[in-house]
Amino acid sequence: MSINVGVGLSTAKDPIHAAQEALQRARTRFLREKIDLVFVFSTINLSTLVILETIQTFIPEVPIIGCSGAAIIHDKNSYNNGLIIMLLGFSKEVYFNTACVSNIKNKTPIHAGEELGEKLLYGFKDIRRDLGLIFCDGLIDNTQDLVNGMQERLGKSFPLVGACASDNLKYIRTNIFHNAETLSDSACAMLWGGKINFGLGIKHGWKPLGKQHLVTKSRGNIIYEIDSRPATYLYEEYLGCDVKKLQNELRFISVLYPIGIYVPGEEEYLLRNIHSIENDGTLILQGSIPENSQVRLMIGTKESCLQATDQAIDAVNKELAGKSANFILVFNSISRHILLRRDAEKELEIIKKQFGDEIPVVGLYTYGELAPLTAIGYHGKAYLHNQTVTLLAIGG
Repeated sequence: MSINVGVGLSTAKDPIHAAQEALQRARTRFLREKIDLVFVFSTINLSTLVILETIQTFIPEVPIIGCSGAAIIHDKNSYNNGLIIMLLGFSKEVYFNTACVSNIKNKTPIHAGEELGEKLLYGFKDIRRDLGLIFCDGLIDNTQDLVNGMQERLGKSFPLVGACASDNLKYIRTNIFHNAETLSDSACAMLWGGKINFGLGIKHGWKPLGKQHLVTKSRGNIIYEIDSRPATYLYEEYLGCDVKKLQNELRFISVLYPIGIYVPGEEEYLLRNIHSIENDGTLILQGSIPENSQVRLMIGTKESCLQATDQAIDAVNKELAGKSANFILVFNSISRHILLRRDAEKELEIIKKQFGDEIPVVGLYTYGELAPLTAIGYHGKAYLHNQTVTLLAIGG
């Protein structure tokens, strides 16, 4: 086994106690002496610098990456208060490098992405690169440009998978973890190569409604006009209500009726949640949407959500092609949690049951998921998604 894994969970409310408890539990499950990498996922109330300092006290000079989540995922349960520490140990045939970029808004996301890609490539000369993993601030205006910048350096078809950090739905601050730093307006990532294999599944389950429409005026994550009319007309006509009512029902509408972007050559629509609705009919989304995009109104149900989970699992198994996985990462949209409510645990039970008790399943609820669509072999342009369940199985 080229990857050894130890996972520890704590639901203690004190950050130092939580870090000590999660680390102790992770170490009891870790079978090797040498720890090479640490993943950290925490709810926003525990995402403090003292967590990382406590880890480094016991495991000095080991790279740490991760981020905050609206809730964290451990096996078949989610926690609104908690901390996960995952220890990884690799054989000499596994290679990786971690890096971080900060002050994204000042640098612009695309330049920050290029910088992050260049940092990741350092030390990977003459070594095959297989997978990139990224965690970024979930409140960045144009995360897609960050991903585009990374792929400019790593390769436009290089597989990138990751998550946008989240908080407790206050949209105030999300945190990225990199070594001894807790950062916002930042992203951290790792480049992976050597003797590893992975399987990726990414699905959402929302279906298109009505006819296709054209985004006639947009900038970044703002839609001003659809079909040369104020953008909200799409919702006003279908739901039979005015802008004021749309604003009052924003959370319900955003989750149940996101906007779907048609991507040529792909079967699935790329989803965008609505972050806010302006009085003039402008829609502000959780991700960018290019002008002249073809869009549809989408609808999701609990049943279609859970069907998508099964489809994502099938895609993972198809990619693994019988190879074993040592752990599963789950990047799950917070919108799915809101829609599924009590059935959110059912979704996690489906995932855990498929992969078995012996394989750790860890992750978080996000403000966005980063991955290719359904391109062959999951190589191709990576996108910012909303409302997906993204499963990444990694083994060696």
